Amino acid sequence: MISHKLVLIGPVGAGKTTAINTLSGSDAVSTDVKASDITGNRKQTTTVALDYGQLTLGDQHHIRFYGAPGQYRFNFMWDVLTSDLAHDANKCILLLDNTRNQPQRDLTFYIDEFSQLIQRTGLLIGVTQSDIRSEPSLAHYQAWIDELGIQADIHFFDARSRQSVLSLVQHALTDRIASDCWTPLLEQSQDMPILASSPDGTPQEPPLLMVNDYLGDKLIMKDSIVDDVMTIKGVEGAVLANDMGDVLTSSLDDPLLEEYIGFMAGMIPAFHATTQFDPAKSILIKSPKGSSINVFIEEDQVLGIIANQRTSARMLKQQVEDMLQWT
Repeated sequence: MISHKLVLIGPVGAGKTTAINTLSGSDAVSTDVKASDITGNRKQTTTVALDYGQLTLGDQHHIRFYGAPGQYRFNFMWDVLTSDLAHDANKCILLLDNTRNQPQRDLTFYIDEFSQLIQRTGLLIGVTQSDIRSEPSLAHYQAWIDELGIQADIHFFDARSRQSVLSLVQHALTDRIASDCWTPLLEQSQDMPILASSPDGTPQEPPLLMVNDYLGDKLIMKDSIVDDVMTIKGVEGAVLANDMGDVLTSSLDDPLLEEYIGFMAGMIPAFHATTQFDPAKSILIKSPKGSSINVFIEEDQVLGIIANQRTSARMLKQQVEDMLQWT
């Protein structure tokens, strides 16, 4: 029997766990636990190690699926997957959620983080939730991967549908498994929706998604973002300012610190206008002894976050990105 391996990567909520459960059923292994961070506002559980499943096609092919956790704080498992468990994978499948505000950012982030694996295996992109929001379209994704110089097929699919997931996997292994090997499974498959489960295994209806219209490259931060980021572990304060440095809302009691972050915000347009660099999306000012200042830059807005020195800048950045993607 010929063995094949597929690695599924992508952000939290893109459908990695659901897709593997859809294909493998009771044979699937999941390490989902109750979400204790911003993820809990979107879904009840999150993968902390990996998801594993398998599928057999007759007596000829055996396929193993490895789902990587979406959050950067579990990136140690990314290394385990790409250098050990699935170092010999046949294809990397990047799953993206079409209802996030900026799927392009997810696309760029995960292609960069898993660049070595993608170079070895090639890339297939599967986009979920297109039934909830039709844009970005496939044409958008094609343009984005063209900009990155990446070769990849892109498909809209439903992670709850066995036929839909089988079709995606078939595309991933089209050069290794003949199409007639898939026919019996595709004919037998029935589109049975899978309900989300709590950590104790109790089926639960998925939450109703509140989805904004697709705004293209622009993200608008609401005043409530300051209260939201204050729930992140290690965050000591936050300020939202416009690009002229005017403070819009703040959790700080230090006018001088607010003024300093506002000054940084006002400097950003001048910096972009006078340098050859690509537009900055974030700036980190780190003290070896005190707290760090993390500045996140959107069009016409700047979010400044004060975090203690033990807080990982990359983990904080991804949690803030998730808040911006889901609000």
